Amino acid sequence: MKHTSVLCRLLCGLMLFPFLACREEGLDSDVVMPLTDIVTYTGNRDGHAEFTLIKVDDTPELLLTADAPLNVDSERVPGRMLITYIPESGRPYESGSIRFLGASLINFAPVRTEWRDEYDRWDADGVYLYSIWRSGTYVNLHVRLTYSTDPRLFCLVADPSTLEQPVPDLYLVHALQKPVDNHDRAYYASFDLSPVWNSPSVEGVRIHVANTNLDKHIFTFTKNGASGNDAN
Repeated sequence: MKHTSVLCRLLCGLMLFPFLACREEGLDSDVVMPLTDIVTYTGNRDGHAEFTLIKVDDTPELLLTADAPLNVDSERVPGRMLITYIPESGRPYESGSIRFLGASLINFAPVRTEWRDEYDRWDADGVYLYSIWRSGTYVNLHVRLTYSTDPRLFCLVADPSTLEQPVPDLYLVHALQKPVDNHDRAYYASFDLSPVWNSPSVEGVRIHVANTNLDKHIFTFTKNGASGNDAN
């Protein structure tokens, strides 16, 4: 791999915070199962938080309008969030108003397209991968990582030598500063693939993960909507 310089910001303390408490339904009320999705928060409009949602791959983009605003720093807008909600229409995955139950910020960053020496340790600390999926130009992950309050490397980086290929190689970098004997915690993360994905010559991406859950380490996503994984 070609080594160039760019700093991958370390994201520590990745777990999120609730904005609103969940609402309880009375015993005699209709039972409506809430939905939980990773969405893009685009800001407040007329006292209502607005989100866009692409469920998976290239399904149509939805606009969800909450019944309450969010108090979020402007530097985090737009940003990726995990929200729990109930569609007011009672029909899932349609644009429209939602009854907002809660939200959490998640790790969100663009894919890095330059390489530096510390990324050589991309697989220094394993990632227990529950799931990985694409939604539009984002790749989303549900993972379990060793808990630590110290900064760590956690980012998605492209191998610059493959950027001219139809399917560039991307690496999920996870490296702790020092060995930690601690419990694990579950986290969500979302990375914007646009710097690579939007290139006309790119047909897809191949993501390498030091996966400690099952023997699957390479996950391929293509622009035709297909996705898959290969055992390494």
